[in-house]
Amino acid sequence: MKRLYVRTDDFRLAHKLLREFTDHNIPVTLLSPDEPLPEPDAWWFGTPEEVKRLEGNGVAVTVDDVHGFVATWVLARRQQGPLKELIVGVDPGPRPGCAFLGDGVLLGKHVAESVVDALQSLEDLVATLQPTTVRMRIGNGSPNHRDQLINEVLAFGFFVEEVNEHRTSAGGSRHDHGAAAVKIAMQQGTAVHEQRAHATPHGELKNLQRMSRQRSKGAITISLDMARKVSEGLLSLDEALQHSGYDAS
Repeated sequence: MKRLYVRTDDFRLAHKLLREFTDHNIPVTLLSPDEPLPEPDAWWFGTPEEVKRLEGNGVAVTVDDVHGFVATWVLARRQQGPLKELIVGVDPGPRPGCAFLGDGVLLGKHVAESVVDALQSLEDLVATLQPTTVRMRIGNGSPNHRDQLINEVLAFGFFVEEVNEHRTSAGGSRHDHGAAAVKIAMQQGTAVHEQRAHATPHGELKNLQRMSRQRSKGAITISLDMARKVSEGLLSLDEALQHSGYDAS
């Protein structure tokens, strides 16, 4: 693919676009709207107002739509016809790493803020791309988050595979959850057909309560119910503190 250009004065939009295209390994250059394109027929991206004002192959995008937009735009440029298979790799945890492959093409990767956000990303992409089949490959770590993901995705009616993370961890940082998700997405796993019963160990809930006291400087200890929601990825620890009445300001 030819080099693309981000041509905007909107700092947040520029930052998000550069990060997304870099994740797709696509060459991209940042320009101000006043700078001429080195290649007059090149594709460039900016705000709707900038695209309307400037000439050329401008593509309008807003800050809130960057992630889904870039994945869809890249897929449209790289393939012909409808998408046959969407594979989603997930490195499970309280902030899951997610990677998306469309017919073997990396559409993007990111770290979700929670299990709920990861599932929402999946739903949004399926609604946009409408693939023939969807296959979720989930790493076998973080059992509580893993089993919650498995149960939710099976409820969606998608195929689920559990992937041995030991086969995907070589050569990368254990903290790079997005890269780990890409490796998980590319590794065939064991098919999962039934939902799983799972419960958070009491010790993990007590540890989350301890962390809430540390985070709030002793002001708040979240309830066991709130701790359970954090452990299941339904809330972040900061969100649980806010729901419990803590004001960080």
